[in-house]
Amino acid sequence: MKPMKKTTYEEGRIRSRLDPPPRPMPVTEPFAWLARAHEEQLALCHCLEEIADSLPAEIDRQKCVYAAKVLEPMIREMHSGEESLVFPWIERTFRSDPTIGATLERLKYEHCEDECFAEELTEMLERLGAADESVNAETAGYMLRGFFTSLRRHVAFEQECLRGTAVPAG
Repeated sequence: MKPMKKTTYEEGRIRSRLDPPPRPMPVTEPFAWLARAHEEQLALCHCLEEIADSLPAEIDRQKCVYAAKVLEPMIREMHSGEESLVFPWIERTFRSDPTIGATLERLKYEHCEDECFAEELTEMLERLGAADESVNAETAGYMLRGFFTSLRRHVAFEQECLRGTAVPAG
């Protein structure tokens, strides 16, 4: 059986996990990538908030279809990039810090939760985009707000804790 090809972000582009591992990077590269990833995630949150604000009467169906198409792949690719690019650098650089392992495990757990939530949200966005009248607007708004609020909180935590590790001490 052929191994499944999984994509990850490296240096701002998608690469296959079957490709050879990337060369060691200067510290600025993973964190430049992370800053771009955070900008994209926050833009997605803004889009999802606009959809939530438009419920129930002013739904932009095209925006729902677009969000449904990008949500799951973007979240998976961003998390894959963090876990394959940023986290290994942090583990190598701060291996003597006993709190780093727990912090990274927390973030990986949140990634898993976000990906599961994104899957459910994608299905609901597809239904909104298709004008499925069985979608409960209150439930949809609750799901959207729960997701983008959680993602914004996750990004803020990473910005505070992880990006701060790129600043040299003293």
